[in-house]
Amino acid sequence: MESGALSELSVNTSTAKPTGSPTWYRPLVALSDFLDRLTRILYVATTAIFASIMIAGVFFRYALNNSLAWSDELASIFFVWATFFAISTGYLNGAHINLDLLVDRLSPSMRSKVGVLAESLSGAFLVCMLVSGYLALGSSARGHTDALRLPLTVPIMAIPTAAVIMLVHWVRRNCSECSRVSLVLKLLFMAGFVWAVYLPLGTHLPLSGMPRFLLLFLSFVVPMLIGVPVAISLGIVGIVYVSVFGNIPFSTTALQMYFGVNVLPLMAIPLLILSGYMMQRAGMAEQLCDFAQLLVGRVRGGLGSSNVLASFLFGDIAGSAVSGTAAIGAIMIPEMKKRGYKGDFCAALQGAAGTLAMLAPLSITILLYAAACNQSVSRLAAATILPAFMVMMSFMLVALIHARRNGYPREYVPRSQYLRRILGAMPGLFALVLLAAGILGGVFTPAEVGTVLVFYIIGLMVFLYRNARPAELVRTTIEAGYTGGMTLFLVASSALLGFVLARDFVSQMLVQTISQVTSDKHMIIILVSLVFIVLGMVLEAAPMIYGILPSFMPVLTQNGVDPILWGVLFMINMGLGMIIPPVALNLFVSTQLAGVKYEEAVRASLPFIAIMVVDMVLVVVFPQIPLLLPNLLFGYPIR
Repeated sequence: MESGALSELSVNTSTAKPTGSPTWYRPLVALSDFLDRLTRILYVATTAIFASIMIAGVFFRYALNNSLAWSDELASIFFVWATFFAISTGYLNGAHINLDLLVDRLSPSMRSKVGVLAESLSGAFLVCMLVSGYLALGSSARGHTDALRLPLTVPIMAIPTAAVIMLVHWVRRNCSECSRVSLVLKLLFMAGFVWAVYLPLGTHLPLSGMPRFLLLFLSFVVPMLIGVPVAISLGIVGIVYVSVFGNIPFSTTALQMYFGVNVLPLMAIPLLILSGYMMQRAGMAEQLCDFAQLLVGRVRGGLGSSNVLASFLFGDIAGSAVSGTAAIGAIMIPEMKKRGYKGDFCAALQGAAGTLAMLAPLSITILLYAAACNQSVSRLAAATILPAFMVMMSFMLVALIHARRNGYPREYVPRSQYLRRILGAMPGLFALVLLAAGILGGVFTPAEVGTVLVFYIIGLMVFLYRNARPAELVRTTIEAGYTGGMTLFLVASSALLGFVLARDFVSQMLVQTISQVTSDKHMIIILVSLVFIVLGMVLEAAPMIYGILPSFMPVLTQNGVDPILWGVLFMINMGLGMIIPPVALNLFVSTQLAGVKYEEAVRASLPFIAIMVVDMVLVVVFPQIPLLLPNLLFGYPIR
């Protein structure tokens, strides 16, 4: 597999840097290019700094027996800046996902008109983000960090800075892609939207009940359907809510985005994604694929089963569904297509197999759930093992049935390659052992998992594989930053939407409704699961865990639902959210790798969605499946 596969996935500059543009705005292009180069340099620098601070904290704690009280705090500040640098450069380079299902079906003239509205809304959000960020600096000026006593304006300043950079990119793109009349219309629409929400609208036109709900619903659905990036569509809902409510400070938008990403365990996300990209570049991902093929390749359609097993192994190491989908898909999908596998099935299989990372014992979502719900990481990690195997085997079953129907070939591995493939996979498998021992033994905190893995892989690239060229590491970090920025932009924006749902008591109303409908434990689990499956279609796991899940925990525990059992079900729910439209982040990644349309992959993923629902029902009916290992290893919990 060529090394540029992930680059092709992550960087789409066809709309960001058009050719044949008029000369009068060349200085703007030069400014935009300069800012993007500077942003990428600063992203690499801030990522290296916060990762180094985290690994220094581990070193001081165990080698010198002297914990650094300020390490997490300082690393968090650099992490926030790195996040918004990644979001900024990702905006120019087309890394933020958007839905074009409706737009693609429009006539060229209608598509152009809809594009004017979509770009206007995107620009308006960026202006609101800038204004809100500026106001947030004033409201947070008196606050300080706990250990270093730094003003909170230091990390929050990243938000208006990112907004300014993205606005430059927005102007650059819209000056080149449309006529002056269209540009004027976009600017007028932008000004009108910003003026309406900044008034605020609620002081002049109070809305409540169903009218407010419909306005909020349309403010999310309409932008997303006309091609506005999903993260920006989520943010628009929050801005409209602040406006129609009337008495909420406008700075709330920026503050909620800041608090959405300023969560210590989230620092693992970009580093785990970076680890996945580095493993692909170092050849470790390919060696895991070879090892998986050795184990399960002999059955008909064995390459599909090898994909599932490789995704399972890789997901256990990297803990990131997006990273696993990108890294394993970049290797396996081209090979599957060469052997006659249909492109839509390849995309669906890879998108589903990537969700196994959600059930990995050390997945990001499990670490967040354990921290938010005050549950044992070790018990949760042990509880996911058997369900993860069950889901993996069910995906293999779907792949084998599909292979038999379509006559896909078997994959034979010569005996002479057995030892080579086993030895080649050992560094990757040892990474899994290292992380499992570190987390289960309480050696690493959830936030430190990513940095330990990154430095382990860099060490392998330097001393074992000898391919750790500085320029290549920088390029890989930037490419991983596009995926990490896309993911964290969704986290930040969905934190804003989570604020809307929490403040409007949506989760409390749902809890009351469920409590009134039934008191049967199994029915409550099913109803709550349905709620989170639906929410998972539009929200990321982090804002749901911190903003919505706490409202549901009392009704679950009061009706005898074990928090560890619910944690496993929650991971399956989140996995479903990764492959169920409209957001379906894993499918966005896999469709680009497979070169198929999004709607084709959605149809092909229906069997995987169905089998995951069956797996979830089995876990509900037979709770011994997830609870067996934690009870054996750590004893039965005291009730």
